[in-house]
Amino acid sequence: MKAMVLREYARPLKMEEVDKPTIGPDEVLIRVAYCGICGTDLKILEGKLPDIVRLPHIPGHEIAGTIVELGPEVKDLRVGDRGIVYPYVSCKDCELCRRGRENICFSVKRLGFELKGGFAEYVRLPAYNFCKVQGSIETLKKFAVLTDAGATPYHALKSIAGVTAGQKVLIVGAGGLGLHGVQIARILGAQVVVADIREENRSLAKTFGAELLIAATDEEGRKKIFSWTEGKGIDVVLEGVGSPLTFQWSLNCLKRGGCLVIMGYDPSTPLSMNGKDLHYNEWRVSGTRLSTKQELLELIELSSQGRLQPVVTMSVPMEEANRGLEILKEGNTPGRIVLTAF
Repeated sequence: MKAMVLREYARPLKMEEVDKPTIGPDEVLIRVAYCGICGTDLKILEGKLPDIVRLPHIPGHEIAGTIVELGPEVKDLRVGDRGIVYPYVSCKDCELCRRGRENICFSVKRLGFELKGGFAEYVRLPAYNFCKVQGSIETLKKFAVLTDAGATPYHALKSIAGVTAGQKVLIVGAGGLGLHGVQIARILGAQVVVADIREENRSLAKTFGAELLIAATDEEGRKKIFSWTEGKGIDVVLEGVGSPLTFQWSLNCLKRGGCLVIMGYDPSTPLSMNGKDLHYNEWRVSGTRLSTKQELLELIELSSQGRLQPVVTMSVPMEEANRGLEILKEGNTPGRIVLTAF
């Protein structure tokens, strides 16, 4: 089969012929129809996750496609079923899995990270990880990005921060994840402010329900937020940039008792905070990691109902994956870029 393979860090992917995967008794083989491109794919290519990724490697974790083979123990799925892929493969029986936290399973492995991903013709995965989607093959183009760009902010806002109706949410960075975050916060009943340096991203955020738009994470932007919140500050911040500057600015926008969820990160740039501020304000600062499969199924339902619109703003042929990655790196399109099948 054809695949886009990473042989050397900081070098372009190479299109190669590789062995077609062989499935186990409880697995399925899907023919990839679409695979989204994520900022983490850039980290992988740049060699920022060497403790996780082993070369040669096939990236890609926002996968959608059609089942072409079934293992003999697979039930309730059929050849020809279309769907998207929950990319985290957990043990199902550790303490965390039993408590419904499979996304941070002690032995979790991920398609496109520790396991071979979706920048390929075919992908092997446990049947458990396949999530059926009704509709045409074209429906999968947008639904593919739910597996991360939708799942990460959904888990962050619903499960980590526990956003409730009437709260005020700040989304820092209105890219692929942030634009879904705006919609999810609105679905949960919150009012939303967005901070992003790009006018196109801010405009899209407004169409999805953002009430206040901030162009710069500076003191003037902070004053606008405190004016909007009647001097109290923000209930929940979803921080999608991960730089020390935006992190500190976001903290300073929180109200007392507020929660900041870190969605974006740079492995080479650690973040720091003032313990006294944390103590006096009883701020909660948390990470977030994708979602559970159940949460992904909820997103599929929300999107099928038309309540959530997956944001795909560009598609690129799989063999031109390097071009798509460069477009993402340069920030030349809002929303997600999706690679189409070989």
